[in-house]
Amino acid sequence: MFKSRFPLCVLTYHLTPTVDHSNTTSDTMQMEQVCTKLAQRVADNYANLSKQKTGRDSPVEERPQHKHRYMVAIAGGPGSGKSTIAGDISERIRKDHKLSCSVVSVEGFMLPKADLDKMDDPEKAHARRGAEWTFDGKAMVDFIRRCRHQTEMEKQIRAPDFDEEAMDPHPHGEIVDVETQVLIFEGIYLLSDTEPWEEIQELVDDKWFVHVEPGLSRKRVAERRQNKGIEKDLDKCYQQYDESDGKNNAFITEHLGKVDLIIENNDEKGLHEPEK
Repeated sequence: MFKSRFPLCVLTYHLTPTVDHSNTTSDTMQMEQVCTKLAQRVADNYANLSKQKTGRDSPVEERPQHKHRYMVAIAGGPGSGKSTIAGDISERIRKDHKLSCSVVSVEGFMLPKADLDKMDDPEKAHARRGAEWTFDGKAMVDFIRRCRHQTEMEKQIRAPDFDEEAMDPHPHGEIVDVETQVLIFEGIYLLSDTEPWEEIQELVDDKWFVHVEPGLSRKRVAERRQNKGIEKDLDKCYQQYDESDGKNNAFITEHLGKVDLIIENNDEKGLHEPEK
Protein backbone atom coordinates (compact mmCIF):
# COMPACT_ATOMS: atom_id res chain seq x y z
CA MET A 1 0.00 0.00 0.00
CA PHE A 2 1.32 3.45 -0.94
CA LYS A 3 2.35 5.59 2.03
CA SER A 4 2.65 9.30 1.43
CA ARG A 5 5.41 11.22 3.21
CA PHE A 6 3.05 14.22 3.37
CA PRO A 7 -0.04 15.03 5.45
CA LEU A 8 -3.47 15.59 3.94
CA CYS A 9 -3.74 19.06 2.45
CA VAL A 10 -6.97 20.57 3.80
CA LEU A 11 -8.36 23.48 1.79
CA THR A 12 -9.55 26.36 3.91
CA TYR A 13 -12.90 26.66 2.20
CA HIS A 14 -13.82 23.17 3.43
CA LEU A 15 -15.10 21.22 0.45
CA THR A 16 -17.77 18.62 1.14
CA PRO A 17 -16.18 15.14 1.30
CA THR A 18 -17.87 12.69 -1.04
CA VAL A 19 -15.76 9.62 -0.28
CA ASP A 20 -16.51 7.69 2.88
CA HIS A 21 -12.92 7.20 4.04
CA SER A 22 -14.02 4.99 6.91
CA ASN A 23 -14.48 2.03 4.63
CA THR A 24 -12.85 2.77 1.27
CA THR A 25 -9.32 2.12 2.50
CA SER A 26 -9.89 -1.61 2.82
CA ASP A 27 -12.66 -2.02 0.25
CA THR A 28 -11.86 -3.50 -3.12
CA MET A 29 -13.58 -1.60 -5.91
CA GLN A 30 -13.59 -2.00 -9.65
CA MET A 31 -12.13 1.04 -11.43
CA GLU A 32 -15.57 1.87 -12.78
CA GLN A 33 -16.81 2.29 -9.22
CA VAL A 34 -13.73 4.33 -8.34
CA CYS A 35 -14.34 6.71 -11.24
CA THR A 36 -18.01 7.03 -10.32
CA LYS A 37 -17.03 8.06 -6.78
CA LEU A 38 -14.44 10.52 -8.06
CA ALA A 39 -16.87 12.13 -10.50
CA GLN A 40 -19.37 12.49 -7.66
CA ARG A 41 -16.65 14.05 -5.47
CA VAL A 42 -15.92 16.64 -8.15
CA ALA A 43 -19.61 17.41 -8.76
CA ASP A 44 -20.36 17.84 -5.06
CA ASN A 45 -17.30 19.95 -4.44
CA TYR A 46 -18.06 22.11 -7.46
CA ALA A 47 -21.61 22.68 -6.21
CA ASN A 48 -20.31 23.58 -2.77
CA LEU A 49 -17.66 25.88 -4.22
CA SER A 50 -20.24 27.67 -6.37
CA LYS A 51 -22.24 28.59 -3.26
CA GLN A 52 -19.30 30.25 -1.62
CA LYS A 53 -17.40 33.48 -2.13
CA THR A 54 -14.57 33.94 -4.59
CA GLY A 55 -12.09 32.12 -2.35
CA ARG A 56 -10.23 35.14 -1.01
CA ASP A 57 -9.38 33.24 2.15
CA SER A 58 -8.29 30.16 0.23
CA PRO A 59 -4.69 29.10 -0.40
CA VAL A 60 -5.76 28.56 -4.00
CA GLU A 61 -5.06 31.67 -6.06
CA GLU A 62 -8.08 33.99 -6.30
CA ARG A 63 -10.63 33.05 -8.94
CA PRO A 64 -12.29 35.45 -11.38
CA GLN A 65 -15.25 36.94 -9.55
CA HIS A 66 -17.73 36.34 -12.34
CA LYS A 67 -17.49 32.55 -12.43
CA HIS A 68 -16.35 29.42 -10.63
CA ARG A 69 -14.11 26.67 -11.91
CA TYR A 70 -12.99 23.47 -10.18
CA MET A 71 -9.53 22.26 -11.13
CA VAL A 72 -8.04 18.83 -10.42
CA ALA A 73 -4.44 17.67 -10.90
CA ILE A 74 -3.90 13.93 -11.36
CA ALA A 75 -0.36 12.59 -11.17
CA GLY A 76 1.02 9.09 -11.29
CA GLY A 77 3.93 7.09 -12.59
CA PRO A 78 4.15 5.40 -16.00
CA GLY A 79 1.50 2.73 -16.44
CA SER A 80 -0.59 4.01 -13.53
CA GLY A 81 -3.62 4.57 -15.77
CA LYS A 82 -3.93 8.29 -15.01
CA SER A 83 -4.86 9.23 -18.60
CA THR A 84 -7.59 6.57 -18.76
CA ILE A 85 -8.91 7.56 -15.33
CA ALA A 86 -8.95 11.27 -16.23
CA GLY A 87 -10.88 10.56 -19.45
CA ASP A 88 -13.38 8.29 -17.69
CA ILE A 89 -14.05 10.79 -14.92
CA SER A 90 -14.44 13.63 -17.40
CA GLU A 91 -17.06 11.68 -19.34
CA ARG A 92 -18.99 10.87 -16.16
CA ILE A 93 -18.87 14.50 -15.04
CA ARG A 94 -20.38 15.60 -18.35
CA LYS A 95 -22.98 12.85 -18.71
CA ASP A 96 -24.01 12.15 -15.12
CA HIS A 97 -23.57 15.59 -13.57
CA LYS A 98 -24.16 17.88 -16.56
CA LEU A 99 -21.01 19.91 -15.97
CA SER A 100 -18.69 21.00 -18.77
CA CYS A 101 -15.31 19.36 -18.32
CA SER A 102 -12.02 19.28 -20.23
CA VAL A 103 -8.84 17.23 -19.79
CA VAL A 104 -5.35 18.56 -20.49
CA SER A 105 -2.33 16.25 -20.54
CA VAL A 106 1.22 17.22 -19.65
CA GLU A 107 2.43 15.37 -22.77
CA GLY A 108 1.76 18.44 -24.89
CA PHE A 109 4.44 20.22 -22.88
CA MET A 110 7.16 17.69 -23.72
CA LEU A 111 10.17 19.33 -25.35
CA PRO A 112 10.36 18.85 -29.14
CA LYS A 113 13.01 16.54 -30.52
CA ALA A 114 14.72 19.59 -32.04
CA ASP A 115 15.24 20.98 -28.54
CA LEU A 116 16.66 17.67 -27.33
CA ASP A 117 19.13 17.79 -30.23
CA LYS A 118 20.52 21.05 -28.82
CA MET A 119 21.24 19.65 -25.35
CA ASP A 120 24.75 18.88 -24.14
CA ASP A 121 24.14 15.14 -24.53
CA PRO A 122 21.49 14.71 -27.27
CA GLU A 123 21.76 10.91 -27.25
CA LYS A 124 20.98 10.77 -23.55
CA ALA A 125 18.21 13.35 -23.92
CA HIS A 126 16.43 11.26 -26.54
CA ALA A 127 16.98 8.03 -24.61
CA ARG A 128 15.58 9.60 -21.44
CA ARG A 129 12.71 11.44 -23.11
CA GLY A 130 9.88 11.49 -20.59
CA ALA A 131 12.18 12.40 -17.71
CA GLU A 132 11.25 15.51 -15.73
CA TRP A 133 13.92 17.62 -17.43
CA THR A 134 12.59 16.78 -20.92
CA PHE A 135 9.37 18.73 -20.24
CA ASP A 136 8.78 22.47 -20.29
CA GLY A 137 7.56 22.58 -16.71
CA LYS A 138 7.38 26.37 -16.60
CA ALA A 139 5.08 26.44 -19.64
CA MET A 140 2.83 23.85 -17.95
CA VAL A 141 2.63 25.92 -14.75
CA ASP A 142 1.95 29.10 -16.73
CA PHE A 143 -0.83 27.34 -18.64
CA ILE A 144 -2.52 26.16 -15.45
CA ARG A 145 -2.24 29.66 -14.01
CA ARG A 146 -3.91 31.11 -17.14
CA CYS A 147 -6.75 28.62 -16.72
CA ARG A 148 -7.09 29.54 -13.04
CA HIS A 149 -7.50 33.23 -13.90
CA GLN A 150 -9.26 32.94 -17.24
CA THR A 151 -11.82 35.70 -17.86
CA GLU A 152 -13.97 37.00 -20.71
CA MET A 153 -10.89 38.83 -21.95
CA GLU A 154 -9.48 35.44 -22.95
CA LYS A 155 -12.49 33.38 -23.91
CA GLN A 156 -10.53 30.39 -25.18
CA ILE A 157 -7.16 28.95 -24.24
CA ARG A 158 -5.75 26.22 -26.44
CA ALA A 159 -3.50 23.59 -24.92
CA PRO A 160 -0.71 21.90 -26.84
CA ASP A 161 -0.99 18.18 -27.52
CA PHE A 162 1.34 15.33 -28.45
CA ASP A 163 1.39 13.71 -31.90
CA GLU A 164 1.95 9.97 -31.42
CA GLU A 165 3.02 9.50 -35.05
CA ALA A 166 5.42 12.43 -35.28
CA MET A 167 6.42 11.85 -31.64
CA ASP A 168 6.44 15.59 -31.07
CA PRO A 169 4.15 18.18 -29.45
CA HIS A 170 1.90 20.41 -31.55
CA PRO A 171 -0.11 23.53 -30.62
CA HIS A 172 -3.56 22.29 -31.63
CA GLY A 173 -4.80 20.49 -28.54
CA GLU A 174 -7.76 20.82 -26.18
CA ILE A 175 -9.58 24.15 -26.12
CA VAL A 176 -10.42 25.46 -22.66
CA ASP A 177 -13.45 27.71 -22.94
CA VAL A 178 -14.02 30.44 -20.38
CA GLU A 179 -17.28 28.71 -19.42
CA THR A 180 -15.62 25.35 -18.73
CA GLN A 181 -16.67 24.41 -15.21
CA VAL A 182 -14.25 21.57 -14.45
CA LEU A 183 -10.68 21.18 -15.64
CA ILE A 184 -8.64 18.01 -15.13
CA PHE A 185 -4.88 18.10 -15.66
CA GLU A 186 -3.04 14.80 -15.83
CA GLY A 187 0.63 13.99 -15.99
CA ILE A 188 3.43 12.27 -14.15
CA TYR A 189 5.11 15.36 -12.63
CA LEU A 190 2.11 17.60 -11.89
CA LEU A 191 2.40 17.01 -8.13
CA SER A 192 6.19 16.99 -7.90
CA ASP A 193 7.70 18.98 -5.05
CA THR A 194 10.45 20.28 -7.35
CA GLU A 195 10.57 23.59 -9.20
CA PRO A 196 8.66 24.74 -11.11
CA TRP A 197 6.07 21.97 -10.69
CA GLU A 198 5.47 22.67 -7.00
CA GLU A 199 3.72 25.93 -7.95
CA ILE A 200 0.80 23.84 -9.20
CA GLN A 201 -0.05 22.96 -5.59
CA GLU A 202 -1.62 26.38 -4.99
CA LEU A 203 -3.34 26.62 -8.37
CA VAL A 204 -5.65 23.60 -8.22
CA ASP A 205 -8.50 22.62 -5.92
CA ASP A 206 -7.89 18.88 -5.61
CA LYS A 207 -4.72 16.83 -5.96
CA TRP A 208 -4.90 13.09 -6.68
CA PHE A 209 -2.09 10.58 -7.02
CA VAL A 210 -2.60 7.29 -8.88
CA HIS A 211 -0.48 4.64 -7.21
CA VAL A 212 0.66 1.50 -9.01
CA GLU A 213 3.15 -1.06 -7.74
CA PRO A 214 6.54 -0.84 -9.56
CA GLY A 215 6.31 -4.40 -10.90
CA LEU A 216 2.86 -3.80 -12.35
CA SER A 217 3.97 -0.47 -13.80
CA ARG A 218 6.88 -2.23 -15.50
CA LYS A 219 4.63 -4.93 -16.96
CA ARG A 220 2.00 -2.48 -18.24
CA VAL A 221 4.47 -0.11 -19.86
CA ALA A 222 6.51 -2.86 -21.52
CA GLU A 223 3.41 -4.55 -22.93
CA ARG A 224 1.99 -1.21 -24.09
CA ARG A 225 5.25 -0.42 -25.90
CA GLN A 226 5.10 -3.80 -27.63
CA ASN A 227 1.40 -3.48 -28.52
CA LYS A 228 1.99 -0.05 -30.08
CA GLY A 229 4.70 -1.51 -32.27
CA ILE A 230 7.41 0.70 -30.77
CA GLU A 231 9.46 -2.42 -30.03
CA LYS A 232 8.57 -5.99 -31.02
CA ASP A 233 10.85 -7.76 -28.57
CA LEU A 234 9.20 -7.80 -25.14
CA ASP A 235 12.52 -8.30 -23.36
CA LYS A 236 13.80 -5.11 -24.97
CA CYS A 237 10.62 -3.35 -23.87
CA TYR A 238 11.40 -4.33 -20.29
CA GLN A 239 14.98 -3.14 -20.74
CA GLN A 240 13.76 0.22 -22.06
CA TYR A 241 11.47 0.55 -19.06
CA ASP A 242 14.34 -0.08 -16.68
CA GLU A 243 16.52 2.49 -18.45
CA SER A 244 13.90 5.24 -18.60
CA ASP A 245 10.30 4.81 -17.38
CA GLY A 246 11.35 3.02 -14.23
CA LYS A 247 13.61 5.94 -13.31
CA ASN A 248 10.72 8.36 -13.91
CA ASN A 249 8.49 6.27 -11.66
CA ALA A 250 11.14 6.35 -8.92
CA PHE A 251 11.51 10.12 -9.34
CA ILE A 252 7.84 10.98 -8.75
CA THR A 253 7.64 8.55 -5.84
CA GLU A 254 10.60 10.29 -4.20
CA HIS A 255 9.51 13.83 -5.09
CA LEU A 256 5.76 13.62 -4.56
CA GLY A 257 4.33 16.77 -2.99
CA LYS A 258 1.11 17.15 -1.03
CA VAL A 259 -1.88 15.15 -2.22
CA ASP A 260 -5.52 15.03 -1.13
CA LEU A 261 -6.38 11.54 -2.34
CA ILE A 262 -4.63 8.32 -3.34
CA ILE A 263 -6.17 6.23 -6.12
CA GLU A 264 -5.03 2.62 -5.98
CA ASN A 265 -4.88 1.13 -9.48
CA ASN A 266 -3.29 -2.21 -8.75
CA ASP A 267 -4.92 -5.66 -8.74
CA GLU A 268 -7.07 -4.15 -6.00
CA LYS A 269 -8.74 -0.81 -6.75
CA GLY A 270 -9.59 1.74 -4.12
CA LEU A 271 -9.41 5.26 -2.69
CA HIS A 272 -7.86 6.53 0.52
CA GLU A 273 -6.39 9.65 2.04
CA PRO A 274 -2.61 9.87 2.41
CA GLU A 275 -1.36 8.96 5.84
CA LYS A 276 -0.96 11.90 8.18
